[in-house]
Amino acid sequence: MSPIRFDSVLRRADTAEVVAAVGELEQPRSLAGRGIAQSSDGLVQFAFAVDQTDDWWELTCEDGRHEDYREGTYSYRSSRNHEHVAAEFFRPMPQALQMLWPTRLLTWANPHGSFYPVLAQSLGRHAILFTFEHVDDPAYRQTLVMDARSGIATRLIGLDHALIITSIEPLARWDHAATPAFEPLTGPPEPDY
Repeated sequence: MSPIRFDSVLRRADTAEVVAAVGELEQPRSLAGRGIAQSSDGLVQFAFAVDQTDDWWELTCEDGRHEDYREGTYSYRSSRNHEHVAAEFFRPMPQALQMLWPTRLLTWANPHGSFYPVLAQSLGRHAILFTFEHVDDPAYRQTLVMDARSGIATRLIGLDHALIITSIEPLARWDHAATPAFEPLTGPPEPDY
């Protein structure tokens, strides 16, 4: 990974360099996992599987929502909607899956992003904590925790939302035919920094 300046204030002009350093850790993903999404609507657990090499991904939420991408088609199912749209692999990808490729998140003040990194800090044994500032309001901040070994973002915390990847496992453990079971949450997820 290219050097990221830790523990000093980053400027907007440093964004491209930080994005490049994070991008060096990104690689084709073939894995499965679980996570939690929290918003003003409540808490929802999700399970996912991704195989970038075979060009597919799938996300199932405990509330019955299901999104998937296969063979150039994005599908979304909920209790009221069921739609199919031609798309590219990353284009319709939900934010929970974009965390597997953190530079895809609209958090880097890229042409479409709204935030830029202002601080990078080492966190625990193998994580990096990024603090982001909104381009129009410096008081509006969000944070992102990235595993420095894998390049996967494990936490994204904003003003009104949080995404937490709670586990990653080999894709071989994913059973496409089975609906994931979700256990009741008994407390906050244990961080692994």
